[in-house]
Formats: sequence, C-alpha cells, structure tokens
Amino acid sequence: MDDDTTQDALIERLRARARDPHRRVDVIVDAFSASVRTMDLGGLLGATRGMAADLDRLLGEIRSGRPPGSASQGRAQEVERAMTTPARPDLPAPATEAAIAAAEAELDSRLPAILRRAYIEIADGGFGPGAGLLQVDRAVATYGDLRRDSPGPRASTWPAGLLPLVDRDPGWDCVEVSSGRMVAWDPEGLAERSSAAVWLRSFSELAPSVEAWLTTWVGSRTRHEETADLMARARVTEARRARERIAAMTPEQRAGMGLPEVGWERVVWGGIGLDEDDA
Repeated sequence: MDDDTTQDALIERLRARARDPHRRVDVIVDAFSASVRTMDLGGLLGATRGMAADLDRLLGEIRSGRPPGSASQGRAQEVERAMTTPARPDLPAPATEAAIAAAEAELDSRLPAILRRAYIEIADGGFGPGAGLLQVDRAVATYGDLRRDSPGPRASTWPAGLLPLVDRDPGWDCVEVSSGRMVAWDPEGLAERSSAAVWLRSFSELAPSVEAWLTTWVGSRTRHEETADLMARARVTEARRARERIAAMTPEQRAGMGLPEVGWERVVWGGIGLDEDDA
C-alpha cells in the first residue's frame, strides 16, 4: 500500500471518529472550564469570589431551613449547565488553504502532510487526542508565545519549530515541524533554577511521526468507553459472587426471596440486566 493510500485510509477513519461527538476527543472540556482558562488573574479572582458568595448564600438558606431562593437556584443551575455543556459542542469547519499557508509562513516550514490534510479535510481542530487538536491559528499563536516567553527555567528557550498541538494542562503534545516527530513536553519537576539537562529531559518522544500518533489514537478507546468497560466487568464480577451466595442457600431461603426452585439462576442473571453470554 503506497503512502497516499495509507493516508487516505487514515483520513477516513479520523473523519468517521470526528463526526461522533462522544468519540471525537478523549477529554471533553466543559464551558465552565474553558471560560476559566481565558480569564486573567483579576477576572479569575473576581469569578472565584462571586462563586464563593453564591455558595455561602445557598448554604445559609439551606441551613436556615428555608427553601433556596430562585436567585440561588438559578445561579446553581447556571453553573451546573456550564460544567456539563461542552465548550465546543460542534466540530469546527475545516481550515482553509490560506490559513494553513499563513501558519506555515509564520513557522517558516511546511506542516507534515497528514496534519495539513487533517486540518483541511476534516476540521480546524477540535478532534484527536486529549481535548483535541488546537485550531491552527491558535497553535501558531501559542508557539509564538512560548518562543517569546519560555515556560521553562531561566535562560531556557522553547525549541524552534516545536509546534504545540494538544493542550495537556500542564504540558503540550507537540509536533517537530521539520521532522514530523511527535514530542511531549511535561513541566512536572521543573523549577526556575532547573538545569539545562533537566529542561531537555522535560521533552520526550510520543511517536516517530504525526501519522503514527494519529493512527494509534484513532484505534484507541475514549476514557468514557474504558470506564464503561471497567464498570461492566465489575458488575459481572459482583453478579457472579451474588449468584454464588444464592447458590449456597437452601431452596426455602431462595423461595423466601421470590426465586423459583428450578431456573433461579436465569431469573437472577436476567434481573440484573445480564444474559447467558455474560456467564
């Protein structure tokens, strides 16, 4: 299979997953968290004080025995909606050729082919690992910020051509534009006086290429799917233990639970939503 055919197949798989709002990203950022991230320190402090005052008011009403007032209930519901509503429920439109060209001019380098195609043929970010790819103009703007003001120790410099693609908060998943290699930056353990060697160790290879990175992701399960699978396995395990306990009972004890003498196993198994295939 040639490179173009391989990339075509990957683009189709990415497009299919991006269309599914429950699977297009691994971590769904809610509207509340997104708004907090865009606040400056003053705005964040003001919002925190406001929420604390709202909470104190609500708790005071509850402790007094009075039903919460409409204002308190409305504010609580507003915060709940913001914390359960995706910040970007819709997939962005594809990036334009002009937007990609402008980004490449800023970087003074051409983006890896599969990344260009993903942005132009699927969407301008909003899908992929973590909370999804950044929009291309935001990725370039973030790169510029990192180059001007390194997030590392004093005298450190953000590597040239290392474009952040996914916000890991803290840290970034980045592409080394010149090679296409995927690199993770993890600031944990860094301090203002960390050495140059420690700064360099904060970068590690994620994948040898964007294509390999996206191929791994598109075949992976979301955190929600992994959690649901874990819960399902735990449910079956507990159900088996319960069935073993019931099996140790006398027919009279099982009858006292409303179970038939013959076929009680099937009744128990089906009553908790499982079928014989789960046995």
